[in-house]
Amino acid sequence: MNTFKTLFLSAAIGVALAALGIAATMAALSPTAAEVAREMASEEDFDPAAPPAFYGTR
Repeated sequence: MNTFKTLFLSAAIGVALAALGIAATMAALSPTAAEVAREMASEEDFDPAAPPAFYGTR
């Protein structure tokens, strides 16, 4: 019975560490609002009234 407790505890710790790793990876890859604003402001043909390019066109 003690072996199963250790197994489940180890599995729970592994799941927690995996979730923490995924969250850290997403935070590292996701740009901040300041980075997006700086990139958008540096574009020469930037029109604040136009929708962003990632919405695509019809």
